Amino acid sequence: MIEPFPMRRGFRRKKTDNADSLSVNKKIKGAVTHIYNGIKFRSGLEVSSYKKLELSGLTFSYESERILLWKGLKLKEVQVIAPNKISAGKYTRELFQQTRALLNITYTPDFIVRYKDYKIYFDVKGMPNDTYPIKKKMLLRVLEERSLDPDDHYKYMFFEPHNVGQMEESIKLIKLLQ
Repeated sequence: MIEPFPMRRGFRRKKTDNADSLSVNKKIKGAVTHIYNGIKFRSGLEVSSYKKLELSGLTFSYESERILLWKGLKLKEVQVIAPNKISAGKYTRELFQQTRALLNITYTPDFIVRYKDYKIYFDVKGMPNDTYPIKKKMLLRVLEERSLDPDDHYKYMFFEPHNVGQMEESIKLIKLLQ
């Protein structure tokens, strides 16, 4: 039997006085939400990247497109027997027949830049979560399929900067595109 990874006890995130602009982001490990220009960002790196894009003069949007990576379905022939979920990470001890539909898998890029005939997706990543590598591969497949569609007139690019310096470098590369 595999032992669970030991949890650190006594670790607490420092509380801030400005509760409106900062809160713990449960989806991104270690991230704190920030509000800038009336927009709620999921991390400080997203805010810094937004500011860099503002200064660049490029046309961009923040979390403006949700991309369907996999269409969910209601199982008809396959039976699923599993414990019921009580809360995040907690399940019943008994097994039950599961009847819920399998939900869509979607992806929302942090930023989309439109430059000349390019549509450029950005996912700024400080600390990727466990689902990110799979969703990234699924997204790249969708973008590849779109680029092969004769009715789609965009060229697609994907950037994954992990710090502000890489965001600045990304912007310079975009401005070099022909």
